[in-house]
Amino acid sequence: MGSGDGHGRDGIGPGTAGSAPPAAAARPSGPLSGALTGLTCAVLLPLGATTGLVGSFGAGWLTRYWDAGAIPQVLAGAGLLAFVALLYGACRLVAWGSRRQSAALAFAAGYLATLVVLVAYLPGGDVVITGHLMHYGYLFGTMLALVIGVVHSGLSRLPSRPSPAR
Repeated sequence: MGSGDGHGRDGIGPGTAGSAPPAAAARPSGPLSGALTGLTCAVLLPLGATTGLVGSFGAGWLTRYWDAGAIPQVLAGAGLLAFVALLYGACRLVAWGSRRQSAALAFAAGYLATLVVLVAYLPGGDVVITGHLMHYGYLFGTMLALVIGVVHSGLSRLPSRPSPAR
């Protein structure tokens, strides 16, 4: 089973060492691809902003019963970890669905823009995100989850190295 029979290096699958991976061959190209990417990002930016707004108001509930004892504090921490994990999954899901890292970046940019607006100092004090330990955990946890989600969404898109010719 050599490379002349249409099989790969080990004779297991179709293709040759110089062929493009199947994911790259299935991507559309040209002006339609750019337009679809732009439209996708135009939809995901406000979706990320809306998710950031709803999530930030939800983070306010993490400290509602903080003074009631250890059980509400543990539940708030578990809720925060669950939300950060769901946010990471949503970022990866957006990138997977669009097959582009730019979609995950647009979602994350919308989310983080909302966080920046809600953290801004107001003359009456902080309204949504306060200086509480759980809110700091929310801010830094969501930022870290989105950054890691965007970075990981691009790692699977790296071109594979061609196998050496024999």
